[in-house]
Amino acid sequence: MASRARRILVIGKRADILERGVAALNQQGYSAVGTVSASPDAEFHAGGFDLITVGGGVDPATRARLHARFKEQNKDVMVLDVYAPIAMQQIAWALRRNSVDGELGSAFSVTEGEDAFVARATIERACTLRLEIYSYPGSALEPEIARVVDTSVAPGTHELKVAKELARGGFMAVLTLNGEEHHLHRLDPAG
Repeated sequence: MASRARRILVIGKRADILERGVAALNQQGYSAVGTVSASPDAEFHAGGFDLITVGGGVDPATRARLHARFKEQNKDVMVLDVYAPIAMQQIAWALRRNSVDGELGSAFSVTEGEDAFVARATIERACTLRLEIYSYPGSALEPEIARVVDTSVAPGTHELKVAKELARGGFMAVLTLNGEEHHLHRLDPAG
């Protein structure tokens, strides 16, 4: 693929954010198109893309359907869940990931426990781990970011407590490994 631009489909819910993201990718030499369509899997075929991004505003049921449908259309396409404040970092990492020795983490989730929410992640290799909660208090357009933890971790399953009020008021939990690998868990199902 060195002789042509990487082809990227950007799927989102807000046209203004989508347009800025597509423009930024095209300025960096990628061949990017975007859509806010409710059925992008009917409008576009995964065979035409190297990477398909699904924005954080897309509801979980639609996200699951898009992942399955695009992989059915093209088993080799990379489908990546992104979140606007860190999407460019996520895309850059994903496009160079094939030179990295696999992902550092997997199985990231956040569930409600009795006295706190619990974030769980499986870590494959020793790395630094940062967990942040992004929220939009009131009608804020820019996220407020609360850091829960920033530490070094060994391989294994890790559980991190998140205060209930922080998780309930949050929109997205972002787990960052070694400063570049991001895992997302949407906290606000009503979004």
